[in-house]
Amino acid sequence: MEKVHMDITWGSLWRTALVVGMAGVLFLVRDVLVAIFLSVVISTGLAPFVDFLEKRSVPRLLGTILVYLSIVLVFGLLIYVVVPIAMAEFEGLFENLVALTNSIFSFTGTKITIDTFQDNIGIFSSAFFFGGASFFEAASSFFGGVALAITVAFVSFYLSLSRNGVEWFLRAIMPESYEEKVLSIFKRSKRRIGFWLQTQIFLSLVVGLLSFIGLALLGVEHALILGMAAGVFEIIPFVGPVFAGSIAVLVALSDSFSLGLYVLVLFAVIQQIESQFIIPSLFQKAIGLHPVVVIAAFMIGFTLLGFIGLILAVPGAVILQEILNDWVSIKDHRRALRESGIVKDK
Repeated sequence: MEKVHMDITWGSLWRTALVVGMAGVLFLVRDVLVAIFLSVVISTGLAPFVDFLEKRSVPRLLGTILVYLSIVLVFGLLIYVVVPIAMAEFEGLFENLVALTNSIFSFTGTKITIDTFQDNIGIFSSAFFFGGASFFEAASSFFGGVALAITVAFVSFYLSLSRNGVEWFLRAIMPESYEEKVLSIFKRSKRRIGFWLQTQIFLSLVVGLLSFIGLALLGVEHALILGMAAGVFEIIPFVGPVFAGSIAVLVALSDSFSLGLYVLVLFAVIQQIESQFIIPSLFQKAIGLHPVVVIAAFMIGFTLLGFIGLILAVPGAVILQEILNDWVSIKDHRRALRESGIVKDK
């Protein structure tokens, strides 16, 4: 049997240790990396709107403030209006559920009060959202999310202040040998991410309008506000539509069970129209991603990063596709050179 000798030098050991150490450091600062990536994505997606205002002689600082302030005002106003409605509807729903539960279990002689029911719901929701986490762990998670949101808002805002803010950031952190290649990939990804955000805004408008028309025809109260909520929360994949639809169903249930059922069917139909016709055509034409790739990206993003992963799924898939396209292009170029005899195989 032929013996195989492997020469391991100190240099190769140090390089291996360096790679492992860098991987460990990246893992420890993964939250920071996610925040930076999210900031870059937001800044890139909003760049066309800021650039549009700048071309209309609006100073870039003022244009950036207007764009970000508009987003904050829309979400803030919607939360300010929708949350009280949702809380009132939840309270009415609790009262109906308590009455229904007491009628079902009347033969036992026990009676459930609204306070008991709300306490049980609170325990269930705490277990669902935080698992076995203690109060301090849950509070830490909540305030960590708030801190992340504030950090992302500030970083993306400052990146948007300069027309080439993200490019400058990439030049600052990339080695010179990789600088041009990374910038080339980013510029191609930037255009597609901008199309993706514009597509999302168009999709939100369509879903919001369809929801408003459907709810108004069914005679549901607060149809305009609920339609706006459906449009805004459409930006958040999967979770947003379910949340907006749930509020609409609760509002309808406070009127009658049949109306709640009709609203549930309405949102199911809208989601089917969206998933079967609107999303496949728009996403494939606008950003060049197959619908299956988009679904897979959402699943992977949610598995790795949860809620934030849903937001970063499509931009991440776009950047990954551009990297793979670049790699395949380099391989094809080298193969062509070898076949032509300009470069010989080693």
